Amino acid sequence: MGIVWRVLFVIPFGFIAACLAAGFFVAAAAYGIGELDRDTAIWPAIIGVIAAPMIGGFVALPALILIALAELLSWRSVLAYLVAGGAAGLSAYLLADNTAGAIGDTDAQLSMTAGIVGGLAYWLVAGRSAGGYRRDRISA
Repeated sequence: MGIVWRVLFVIPFGFIAACLAAGFFVAAAAYGIGELDRDTAIWPAIIGVIAAPMIGGFVALPALILIALAELLSWRSVLAYLVAGGAAGLSAYLLADNTAGAIGDTDAQLSMTAGIVGGLAYWLVAGRSAGGYRRDRISA
């Protein structure tokens, strides 16, 4: 039952949380949090929610591969998810932009940093218990 619960609920919820966190980060980076006043403070949140499905669409393939590796190898370190999130963000940028410049490009850095934020959010929701179903099966 543990693996079914994890695959059907925990992992998708973690991916949604990661996409929302990355969307909020991109919106905050685009707007600049220090320049907001009371009337415009809601716009980064709205744009973050709108950007989350687009980010999820671009990063789905690299993230699926990295999530499968994390589950199979029982990665639970936050550092592994930060690196994997950055790699997923950068690879999504490189796959989406056929005219991508060097890695020093600002858009590439923003994509990689948004991936790191998403990796942290995924680790908080689903990554801390990655591969836990395997441990339960071995001990039983």
